[in-house]
Amino acid sequence: MLSYIHAFHAGNHADIIKHLTFSMVLKHLLKKDKPFTVIDTHSASGIYSLSDERLLKTGEAKSGIQKLFENTEFKKLKEIDSSGYFSIAEEYLKKGLYPGSPEIARCFMRVNDSLILNEFHPQVINELKSNMKHPLIIQKSDIPAVSIHQRNASEMAKAVIPPAVKRGCVIIDPSYEDENDFTETTDLFLTAYKKWNTGTYLIWYPLLSHRESQIDRMKELITLTVEQHNAGNEDEKTLILELKVKEPEQMTGLAKLYGSGMIIVNPPYGLKEKAEEILPLLHKLLAE
Repeated sequence: MLSYIHAFHAGNHADIIKHLTFSMVLKHLLKKDKPFTVIDTHSASGIYSLSDERLLKTGEAKSGIQKLFENTEFKKLKEIDSSGYFSIAEEYLKKGLYPGSPEIARCFMRVNDSLILNEFHPQVINELKSNMKHPLIIQKSDIPAVSIHQRNASEMAKAVIPPAVKRGCVIIDPSYEDENDFTETTDLFLTAYKKWNTGTYLIWYPLLSHRESQIDRMKELITLTVEQHNAGNEDEKTLILELKVKEPEQMTGLAKLYGSGMIIVNPPYGLKEKAEEILPLLHKLLAE
């Protein structure tokens, strides 16, 4: 929806689980010299200033990534996280910034890799284009080729999937402000998976008490589709991870988001075990 701007929410607990798992997938893809493609269907601005009045208004970064950064156990998080997400975030935090998924992708990807971004919002697309021209904060000589689209996410996915380089991942994280977003996200995945079933898909979703039926239906349809396609294959092809910072009964008034989850299709080997090691510590540090 055009009313949603991620700059109000960047660096919150939802971004942490989203970007942590995304980084784990990227780190896995780097294990081979072969190039890969990353498709980001809802790219937003890419980089965020922690002094942005939009972030200051909500305080979500303060109770999210900044809260972790200021905790004495942040060092332990960096040691457990073999992907390097927290180390990258730390370098940006030192500069008063938070890296979104496009910037995180640039930090990992190489010159022969392909980064395909998409943002529909007319104001945010300009921020994204400008931010993707900035040099990286981390010391890195090679950065990937970047193409930027301004389309409805489903239309964009249909246009670029399967990519020319059929090795890589797709990250899907709409706002879910509209009830229909759950159905549209499911349809987007089902269409993309039918055309490219070897890619890794990362689908973020919010934990909202008043949307439990839609969330369960989305998880059910995605999981069932993948299971049917991989019938007879003993490997785990769908992984669901969740991070709660509050209990559902604590949510009152306009405050409805008590956590978020990730559906990961074709997860890399070892991601489940590493995530399950980190998530309890994240819950401990972020729970309110």
